Amino acid sequence: MSGELIRTWRGDHTRLLMLIVDHLTTDDLVVAAEAASVLEACHPIAAPAREALAAHVDAQRAAHGPGVWAAPKDRLRKSHQAAVGALARLGDTRALPSLLAALDSDVDAWRAIQVARHLPQAADELVPRLGDHLRRLDLAQEWTRMSANATLSALAALGNPAAIDAMVEALGTAVRHEQHGVTASALKTLGEFGPAAAGAQETIRKLTTHPDAHVRPAAVAALWAVGANPAEVMPLLLDLLDDPITFRIREAADVLAEIGPPASSAVPRLRDRLTHGYEWVRVPCAAALWKIGGEAEAPAVLNILLQALTQHPATANTVVACLDRMDALAAPALPLLREQLDQPQRGNGFQTLENDEELQRLTRTLIARLDAPAHEKSGG
Repeated sequence: MSGELIRTWRGDHTRLLMLIVDHLTTDDLVVAAEAASVLEACHPIAAPAREALAAHVDAQRAAHGPGVWAAPKDRLRKSHQAAVGALARLGDTRALPSLLAALDSDVDAWRAIQVARHLPQAADELVPRLGDHLRRLDLAQEWTRMSANATLSALAALGNPAAIDAMVEALGTAVRHEQHGVTASALKTLGEFGPAAAGAQETIRKLTTHPDAHVRPAAVAALWAVGANPAEVMPLLLDLLDDPITFRIREAADVLAEIGPPASSAVPRLRDRLTHGYEWVRVPCAAALWKIGGEAEAPAVLNILLQALTQHPATANTVVACLDRMDALAAPALPLLREQLDQPQRGNGFQTLENDEELQRLTRTLIARLDAPAHEKSGG
């Protein structure tokens, strides 16, 4: 119930978090595991629990040995794993010894993979192990899809180019076995590495005409990321803007926003999409229109953003991020931004604690900038 309150309502939850921390060291390992799980789920605001979590993890390793991650006693194992996960999500490398033990032993490695992304400072140790784990997966089997996608996501977050070879291998294997979900994930992951993944460009290019709904836009986005060639990707993106599948339009708009002014040939289509019946088409297309056309498109873009902020709370993070880029031209949004910040609840059922904390941070920063006197903005 404490976790649900924290995840649902905004505010200073430090006191409640510290009361949860008190239950880490209880003799009831089920309660200790639940306390750690709540701290893990609330990690964006759980920094006050960092030292207590680290001390608890170290004490468990001292009392039960370095293999406590795989302890034969189920309750002890779950309690330790939950505490390590919470500590890792805080970006604390004191969680690393247990994560490495998990990956080396392959005991409940999935739990370590879920949190490895939060330790980029340990990428040199984590990436080789994650790459080996990815290579061991039998991608001919559908049940390996979730593990493969989680591993690919972790490798992308760690950002170490040493992972590229393993990801290219996974992409090729997934294509051969028609594992379209893994194929799309591998493409997105390779795209995160940009030009460093240029060796996979030909494989990526072949997938830009793939019939699967997810693979094709992922391949187009990856082709732009690794090759940065507008002339090659623009015809593909324009086709996606005309697609009846809404998430394809959204993904195309996101890539067009990355391209910016060189994507000017997409402007007429993007303007047309501002009248689309789905907010998750209108908002990304408005954001792309701003990145491409700039101030000339501001009135139409602002109209869509303000409408979305009022009527579709789930779009708030995307909307505020675009308003932030518009800077002073976003001033008409100030009343709505203040209303957004004054809401006691975290958006709606689709808003995570992490997204909401980021939304509050960005909204406060934008309000402060828009409220600043003109002489401060000009440096006077």
